[in-house]
Amino acid sequence: MIKKFSVVLLLVALVAFVPACGGKKIKTEGVTGKVTLDGQPLANATVFFTPADGSGGSEASGMTDANGVYKLQTLLGAADAGTTPGKYLVSFTCFEEVETGKTYKNDEGNDVPVTEDRSVIPAKYNSVKTSGFEAEVVKGANTFDFDLQSK
Repeated sequence: MIKKFSVVLLLVALVAFVPACGGKKIKTEGVTGKVTLDGQPLANATVFFTPADGSGGSEASGMTDANGVYKLQTLLGAADAGTTPGKYLVSFTCFEEVETGKTYKNDEGNDVPVTEDRSVIPAKYNSVKTSGFEAEVVKGANTFDFDLQSK
């Protein structure tokens, strides 16, 4: 689980960092929206747009804020500028750190709780094959809201 979470964080960091490296930017269309879980805003979730077969789109991702609002970012696009037009399959991840009930001694001899990452959402939303969500990005502003269900 921690490995998955680390990979997600690395991908998000790359998406945010690479455009700042001075590479050529691609033309993108704005994509934003809101992610909810059982009708309530889902904070700290990562939204992934993966091009559907043959759509020609560009992979993109975005992180939700405290209100569940996200803005997509591609690897080669301007910051928070969305992605290229095309059909996309959409998936999500959202983790929280929870204590396991175990502790370990740190260098100072203090007991420190052991934690692990736990998914906040059902596993079916982690894959484009099982999430059940699709989106078609067109020229202009695009808004896609997603309501995930805990059961």
